[in-house]
Amino acid sequence: MTKLNKALMATTAIAFASGLALPASAQDPSKAPGVVKSGDKIKLKLYGQVTREFGFVNDGEATTFKQGSLGNTSTRMGIDGRGKVTKDVSIRTRLEFALNTGDSAGGNQFSNQAGSNDFDIRHLDVIFSHKKAGAIWIGRGDSATNGTSEVQLAPAVTTGRLGGSVHHVIGEFRLMDKNDGLATQSIGTVDRFFNSFDGAGRQNRIRYDSPTFFGFKASASVIDKHNFDAALRYSGKIAGTAIKAAAGFCETKGARTAGDGACFGNGGSIEGVAQVNGSISVKTPIGLGATFSGGKQWQNRAGVAHATEADPYNINPSIWYTTKVTELGATTVEYAFQYCKHCGLKDDKGVGHAVTIAQKVDSTGGDYFVGFRLVDVETATNDDIENLWWVGAGFRQRF
Repeated sequence: MTKLNKALMATTAIAFASGLALPASAQDPSKAPGVVKSGDKIKLKLYGQVTREFGFVNDGEATTFKQGSLGNTSTRMGIDGRGKVTKDVSIRTRLEFALNTGDSAGGNQFSNQAGSNDFDIRHLDVIFSHKKAGAIWIGRGDSATNGTSEVQLAPAVTTGRLGGSVHHVIGEFRLMDKNDGLATQSIGTVDRFFNSFDGAGRQNRIRYDSPTFFGFKASASVIDKHNFDAALRYSGKIAGTAIKAAAGFCETKGARTAGDGACFGNGGSIEGVAQVNGSISVKTPIGLGATFSGGKQWQNRAGVAHATEADPYNINPSIWYTTKVTELGATTVEYAFQYCKHCGLKDDKGVGHAVTIAQKVDSTGGDYFVGFRLVDVETATNDDIENLWWVGAGFRQRF
């Protein structure tokens, strides 16, 4: 474990213990458990979540039980500070990091645990907000387009199936060639064949969010190394039907070293990317809903790799029903489909199916799910690849 990781762990543990030691007070929210003050103006809140997944995976050759970190959302902790600068201007600071246990999305089916334990900085922000002028974000965190492929109105479903895709809980599993006489049967990971094209991810950036006008909000960010993105979001109701939507555009150059979001290169031949993506989710008054996500990318490749430019794209529709069966919270059943072409290499094709039953537990902030995944893929030269299926469960428990 590095010195940075040790320091982060020690600092968080001390802050967390201090927060729990404070007495509760119904009259003063700043004295509630888990809330401390920095000076007289800034109030700090500790938060986080623990996530895991487990289940059986079959790669066409064998069936294996696997447990690991939930591929949809990471285990994480954070410290959130908020205060007032003036009557109209507020300030927010945020430090959030993920705890990586080396077994993301369950790890692959051939190892007990892959990789090492470490921390990943998700947010290191200062955010200034004005009641009428909008907000400015400075530091590392969400780009303007991050999350634009993941809009979802179905309760708790994002814990079981992240918007824009069906593959995240099985992304590290290896796909196998049907020819068991080969010295190496593994074709690649499930992740190779699927992508949600969810914007520019989390980056070092300066971001601006407009105020909300009639349910619409616009955002734009300038990202390190002359990259930028922009997004438009909407949330509202029409004739009693709830609608939530987002659309994004990002353009990156010098992408071989610039960043790790969907809108950046592959660390090798891709020198620039232009991308559009978006999603929309609709929920009717009776609990029936539908969600659609999609994205397309235009790639600029260097040198001889120019011949392999493929302009990948993805579509991901779903239909779902949600209702409150028990006092625990909403129960949601969803079927989702995904088709991704050129999402790894030119002429790669990926087809995925997902069935998810998610249960929200309002009293404790927990989401629990059971699910089934099936993927069918092919490459430009090989359509004789085993299907892979997974059946299992997982959870996100917030604190």
